[in-house]
Amino acid sequence: MCESITRLGQNYFCPAMAMDGILLKLLQRESAVSPVQLIQNLVKEPSCTLDERIESLNSLCSVLESADATSGCQHQNRDQIFPVCEEVINTICIPSLKAVNTSRVGKTKDSSEPQRLHAACELLIGCLRLSGSSQSTDLMDSVALLIDASLRTYCEEQRLGYDSDHRDVLDVKTAVEVMNYLLKHASNLSTRHEFETQLFPRVLDTLEHSRFYTEGTSSRVVGILLPKFLSNADRYQERISAIWDLLLRLKTGGQDAVEKAFLLLCGLADHFFGGACSFDISSQGEFWALLQVGLLTGTNAVTRKRAMYLLKRALDTISRHDRTITCADADTGLLFWWSPAHSAQLMPVWQDYILIIETLEENQVHVVKPVLPRMKTLITAMATVLPDPGCLLLHPSWLYTVYRKAFTHDNKNIHRWALLDILQLDLAASPHIITMGFTQFILGPVMSKLLQDTSLYNRLEGEKLGSCPVIGQAILPFLTKCLDMLGSAEKVQFMQDLIAALSREPCGAVPLLYVTQALASVPPVPAWGDATLAQIRQVVMTHVMTNNVTLRGAIQCHFAQAICNMADVEKVSLQQLASTLACLEREDGCMVRGTGLWEQVSRWLTEHGGCLQDLGPTQTGDPVPDAHLSRFLQAGVHAAIQVSPEEASGSDVPGRNEAHSIAMLLLLAVDGQHKIRQLQDTEEQQETALNSDSPAGVLSLEALLSPVVQVMNSARTHPYLPPAKADRCLHILSCLMEEHGTSEMARGCCVNTTQQLSQVLQSCLEETLAFLVQKLTAEITKMADIGRVNMYTQLLKQLSTFYPGGNQATNLVLGSLQTLVEKSIITLESQDNQVSVVQSQLCCLSAMKCLSCVCEIVQTGPAAYRGLGETLVGAGRVLRLQDGFGKPSDADSEHVSREDWGRAVCLYVESQWTVVDFLLWLPGNRAGHALGSPAELLTRAMDNTEVATGMAAIQLMRTMERLIPPVHEAGEESMCVAAMDCAWKLVQDFYRDTDHFWPVMYSFVGITFHPALMAAPTTSAVFLRQKQYAGELFAMGERIRGVTNILLRHCCGYWAGGCCSDTQTDAADESPSALAIRISSATAHIDVILEAATFGPHFKRNLRTELDTIAYVKQLGNKCSVNEAYKGDERDDKQVRACVVNFLVSISRHQTQWTPFIELLFTRLVEKDQEMTQRVHRYHLNAFPHRYKNRVWQVVLIILPYISEPLAAQYVDHLFNTLAAENQISVRYMVEWCLLLLLHKYPSLQPNLWDGLRHDSDKRIGIMASQMEITAHLGLLLEDKHEQEEFFDKAFLAVMPWALVPHFAVRVFALSALQWMWRYCQEQGFTRLMEKHSLLRPCLDAKENITANKVWKKLTENWYIYNFRPRQDYSVETIFHSLPYLSGITDAEWISQNLFLQSPPAIWQDEESCKPLPLWNPRDDLRKCVYSLWKIKGPGIWNSQDEKKPEESPSEPPAEGNVQKKIITWRHTLEEPHLNMADMHIKVVRKGHLVVVASLIDKPTNLGGLCRTCEIFGVSTLVLGSMKYVEDKTFQQLSVSSQGWVNIQEVRPSELAEYVEEMRRQGYFLIGVEQTADSRNLTEFTFPDKSLLLLGNEKEGIPVELIHQLDVCVEIPQQGIVRSLNVHVSGALLIWEYTRQQIIKE
Repeated sequence: MCESITRLGQNYFCPAMAMDGILLKLLQRESAVSPVQLIQNLVKEPSCTLDERIESLNSLCSVLESADATSGCQHQNRDQIFPVCEEVINTICIPSLKAVNTSRVGKTKDSSEPQRLHAACELLIGCLRLSGSSQSTDLMDSVALLIDASLRTYCEEQRLGYDSDHRDVLDVKTAVEVMNYLLKHASNLSTRHEFETQLFPRVLDTLEHSRFYTEGTSSRVVGILLPKFLSNADRYQERISAIWDLLLRLKTGGQDAVEKAFLLLCGLADHFFGGACSFDISSQGEFWALLQVGLLTGTNAVTRKRAMYLLKRALDTISRHDRTITCADADTGLLFWWSPAHSAQLMPVWQDYILIIETLEENQVHVVKPVLPRMKTLITAMATVLPDPGCLLLHPSWLYTVYRKAFTHDNKNIHRWALLDILQLDLAASPHIITMGFTQFILGPVMSKLLQDTSLYNRLEGEKLGSCPVIGQAILPFLTKCLDMLGSAEKVQFMQDLIAALSREPCGAVPLLYVTQALASVPPVPAWGDATLAQIRQVVMTHVMTNNVTLRGAIQCHFAQAICNMADVEKVSLQQLASTLACLEREDGCMVRGTGLWEQVSRWLTEHGGCLQDLGPTQTGDPVPDAHLSRFLQAGVHAAIQVSPEEASGSDVPGRNEAHSIAMLLLLAVDGQHKIRQLQDTEEQQETALNSDSPAGVLSLEALLSPVVQVMNSARTHPYLPPAKADRCLHILSCLMEEHGTSEMARGCCVNTTQQLSQVLQSCLEETLAFLVQKLTAEITKMADIGRVNMYTQLLKQLSTFYPGGNQATNLVLGSLQTLVEKSIITLESQDNQVSVVQSQLCCLSAMKCLSCVCEIVQTGPAAYRGLGETLVGAGRVLRLQDGFGKPSDADSEHVSREDWGRAVCLYVESQWTVVDFLLWLPGNRAGHALGSPAELLTRAMDNTEVATGMAAIQLMRTMERLIPPVHEAGEESMCVAAMDCAWKLVQDFYRDTDHFWPVMYSFVGITFHPALMAAPTTSAVFLRQKQYAGELFAMGERIRGVTNILLRHCCGYWAGGCCSDTQTDAADESPSALAIRISSATAHIDVILEAATFGPHFKRNLRTELDTIAYVKQLGNKCSVNEAYKGDERDDKQVRACVVNFLVSISRHQTQWTPFIELLFTRLVEKDQEMTQRVHRYHLNAFPHRYKNRVWQVVLIILPYISEPLAAQYVDHLFNTLAAENQISVRYMVEWCLLLLLHKYPSLQPNLWDGLRHDSDKRIGIMASQMEITAHLGLLLEDKHEQEEFFDKAFLAVMPWALVPHFAVRVFALSALQWMWRYCQEQGFTRLMEKHSLLRPCLDAKENITANKVWKKLTENWYIYNFRPRQDYSVETIFHSLPYLSGITDAEWISQNLFLQSPPAIWQDEESCKPLPLWNPRDDLRKCVYSLWKIKGPGIWNSQDEKKPEESPSEPPAEGNVQKKIITWRHTLEEPHLNMADMHIKVVRKGHLVVVASLIDKPTNLGGLCRTCEIFGVSTLVLGSMKYVEDKTFQQLSVSSQGWVNIQEVRPSELAEYVEEMRRQGYFLIGVEQTADSRNLTEFTFPDKSLLLLGNEKEGIPVELIHQLDVCVEIPQQGIVRSLNVHVSGALLIWEYTRQQIIKE
């Protein structure tokens, strides 16, 4: 039957209308089938698909409903139809609806499902209408129950976090659509149904649990269902209150919940802000708090727009109705208030607030910057208290939202502005702010921004290198102001929370440095207890230890200073204090004895130690303040040596941390007490106090360490002493010597402490040494004892360093070391006769480690121990290099793991090759016969690198370096190359190992560029390898600071000969052959020298910020103890060039021999400059080509004194040509300087200057200024007065014509040069010369116009013309610091004189040696000058400077007045709440029906701009010829994402005729933009509401055949000669006119 009905419909040309007509005629016939029978037949028709049956039943229901409305219809028996309708609903509608699944996971999307859903819903409502209002109630209730069950199932799934495929319920979107149809049907009935009351809570629950982004369910519920539920006036108040309760729950949810809350608020805005609703949302504090959350939603711009829309609408509603509102929030107090009496004061504040928030949505800084001064309005309002209501004009939380929004801006400058604005707030003018969430705001978003964003601390233009950034300077005053505003309790809490924020936030090293610096300098507040100290330790261990050594050392120093200022002595225990101080690493230069920080901490500990908490119960009534500290230290020592039962029964070495803590605390306390007593007592009283028994409270290391001494004196003979206890005592002694230090600074810290420590050590020294020898030679039997071997040998090294000689203690140490060597050799000799088991192998390991320990003491320790070398000669016969250190047979039974044995092997290899290195170091090669040939040793060393790690690999590389000379002398070149390759492999292996990378790198350079290999022929494999690895090191140096420094320090030291500190021969005694070898080596490696001379890595901005911060730390000097501990920075990349300069200066001693090298270097440098000029003709200031050329000419200036006259004559023309081609003033200055020195040194070259000045070609007009400068300066260089007079005679004649040229700047410059020379001649009394050129005087006295006066003033202020003296200022300082600074070169290129002093070769310390130029400039004139540039502009000349002039700081935009503001259509957003689109959460309502057809346009640029125009003016549809244009990059650049908001259709040009006719049928008026014979003037044309605008092609316009189809053509009136506009512009004008007319209609 379905098919027959369908066929009947298909006989007509309009199927849907035809089918309804056929059915109506069939039913009106008397013999027709009854409706009930017809429906039943359709339900049971087996040949029809479900979709076909639904379509047929929909048509039948429509016909039956129409028949019911007809008075003559005979089929009105609803009692018969109701059962059939129920059957249709249960068998057709419900199964079809359950089959629709549009949102669940795993379901393939079907484009026909929306149509199927619509058809099933229409059939359901049709059946309900046919059933009648009285009988359809039960059916509606059953459907409502199904909907309720479906929504309940969905909510449960969302709560549990999973999706399931329930076949017995509806999909959530289907349920929402069915409910929509059901509510529509119920609204047409006269009575309300109970299912609404049942479903409304379920709908709210669905909205609360729906997934906002993935389903669009929230949009459907808000846009479709809730307005229908709220149409019930009886339950309106109840339901609107329930919705508000839902909003409150969503407010406290996550980001997804907040976005749903704003969708709900905007969708129901008409209900909340007007109408019959008595629920006033604007009077609820939670609403305003929710707005603040929405304004800061960072990931969803739509939610921010909704929040802004609600804010505007709320303020508009309140102000229009003159309402008085006071809204308080539970957390922040009075959040918003409004009073008609104060609206004149409130409205400007809120207008500025809205303007700032909206503007911060823009990315363009030029749009945002003018609005920022309006923050003053908000700040003033925040500080203004109105007496009438007694509250602030603006709650501070609104100000916080502005700053937090600025923190999320795309531009970092906005972040910096916001942070500076906060840090510079006048808190004294806003005292109420402290109690209104200010501290939470500071410790939350502000501190997070301060700590995480390193870019905030970038050095800005104009800030000097080493200066503190603006943000860093502002932190300390801000924290001080905060503390001043807080009460005592609040201060304590604030400082505690601040450290908690540091431990909570991921911190960068640079931000942390400036924050901790401020903490170290704020006014003291006793706030920190044990918990805070634990947090400081966490920060140090997690955020500090992986950073640069200078930065982490400075941060730790600041923390130590802050502890002294902030520690609450009543809440800090000495134990926690000791642990915290111990984690501040002395290796980083922090707690180093002898520094100012050590003295500060020791003084603080002495003054407050008596008040700190003790380990045990607190005792009161101490007779002496120091007694408490003394008791703690005694208890601490006892606790440090106590052994737990587990330790006593075990064999592991105890930890070192506790010993480190107590050792540091002991030395701090004793140093501090002695410093104070030194100020109070006389020397005799001090001596008496030291020699007498220590009274109570007087700290004495001998008394405090007596338990340790007792243990060590009985350790060897005590049969039941746990090994761990002796180890703990040894740890304390070792840590005491380590913390005491051996440097001159440490030993001079406190002599009394050194004496006491020496007495303590001597009191147990003999027994301790005997104990160590016994343990090392007889009691190393387990794998756990390997740690003891390291600890014991390290203690022996410390003792030998602490007692360098001249006393009984030294003799004791010497005797013990002698015994240790003898027993170790015996142990190793006896190993040949023993079975290889774990115990015997460990004995060998211990013996080998002992030998290596003594070797290190002899080789690098005090001279008193050098006599042990004779004893160690016999160690060569027991090394057994060929045997290795294999795993013993019983290793498995002894449970020795592979990792443990691997560590043992590495320690053995390290010790073994340390002994080998020592034996090779001994003079005379006395043990060489026992070791084998150098080639064999080198081979074995390379083989061992395969298994060695860490220090073992480093020691192997050191031995390989020592073996290179004899191997090379033996002619084993391939062996040397293999050693170089092996060393490079180790460099790559240790690339990410920060602990061992640098020693490995030093050893690699020592091997590859060993002096024995540096003279290798250029054709040899060794030289080729050196060239290859030099390139690798330069490339690595671009990524890692300091790598290239190692290479150049080594090579330049060798080439300079005796100037290198590592060279053992004196340069004065150097043989000619050795000098020739060095010259040959430097010549062969000239590429390395050239690369180093121009070396300068490209740093990323974050690394540049780090380097700037390091420079700032360095300039702090002794204020930061890290500078006291580390005087130099060997990883400064500028040191590469400093080494080259020092080397080039050093060769002056043998200038004649180095002349060929210098000439080659000069030639290659000039070629380098020429290559860069050919590659880049014009470049910006401080661009890479500029910095490269600047470095080239700096080196040329250094070697200029070595240049011979023939070479100078060969290149003088080239230098003049360089002046003509160069566009950067700094490079020109150096080239001019070179020419000046050469022309002065070799007068025969001066004709080149006169020839250049006589040249009158316009192409060389730019060089004239330089030549006139050279002329003026050159005259001053001449010493003979007669020669000077002759020179100036020529100069006047050569320069005078240039004072008459048309080029204004050159003319003024020539006059300036003439006047300069004239004044000098006056001063020197050259009367005859002045009389000869007397005609010059009137020219010089004549004044030009005002512009000339300005130029003249600039010339007289230019440092190069009037302050620079080429000969007197010729120094390293001028070349590398003064001239770059005065020429505007970035300070990253400046090299300070101290760096030359710190860099090898060490030539500047030798004041007697003759150098071609001094390090320091003897004149102060240039140091007093400031940066200024003189520029001359002309056709095709050098001096069109690319850099920007130092701009005058623009005045700050006024807080009042008009500003640029982008048009944002937020006011028109969501005016209609019908958000029934599944994939869009926001709908921009477009009024009018304008369709723009651009199918004839084929340029993406025009289409992109047109798309943007259509979106802005709300065009309903944009038609393109192809959708491919939308994907075009040019289109997207001009459309700026507007294509996402415009309805775009595709109609090909060939389909346009058919399309426009179809649009005419739909009621559109067809308009063409074209000039025709009958075209209408745009100013006289009125657009209909439904308009179609057809745009023509860029060249051909609209084809004639299409013009005939149009209703009208409109043209734009023009007044110009060109009779055409760009098609995009034409379209924009018509679109705007249409929009304008629509606005007027409204």
